[in-house]
Amino acid sequence: MRSAFAQSVDDAQQTFRAVLSAMAEPLSPRVLPALPPALPELKAATAALLYTLADQDVRVWLPALPDDTVASLRFHTGMRLTDLPEEADFIVLTGNMPLPDLMSLKAGSAEYPDRSATLLIEVDDFSAEQVEGSGPGFAAPRRFGAAGLPQGFWRAWQVNHARFPLGVDAVLISDTDVAGLPRSVRIREG
Repeated sequence: MRSAFAQSVDDAQQTFRAVLSAMAEPLSPRVLPALPPALPELKAATAALLYTLADQDVRVWLPALPDDTVASLRFHTGMRLTDLPEEADFIVLTGNMPLPDLMSLKAGSAEYPDRSATLLIEVDDFSAEQVEGSGPGFAAPRRFGAAGLPQGFWRAWQVNHARFPLGVDAVLISDTDVAGLPRSVRIREG
């Protein structure tokens, strides 16, 4: 079994605060304060988010990963796996995977908009000038970009935003940083 965080409680709490900060100030990358050892075919930052956010009460969809990676994640989190992204609370997308149909994922309901899916999307890095984001959490519109996003991501995100307050949220993950992308964010390409 592979190890998780060195200081499991403190590292998870610090990671949780970093993710909350990233979601409160969308498209403004935050360095994760603690990274666990890397798991085969999964960024250490993605593992950190799963160790922090997943537990026995959530369902997670994972891409095809080595058995020891999946076993380690399940051992340390107790998460339940699902074969269908449409049933998942968290959907993990690694290196250049195609984007699932966002309209088919859990979008919450009028009574419980918080019962929606969150995409955890690995990217190569954060770069500027792909899009301009605005909405709650922005003092002014912010330019942003991420290399390695699935093809057509920003157009799909505009359709997702049109369903607000329903829809999915996303966390974009580089090697050491995360950028929050709540469904409330309006995106203008170019």
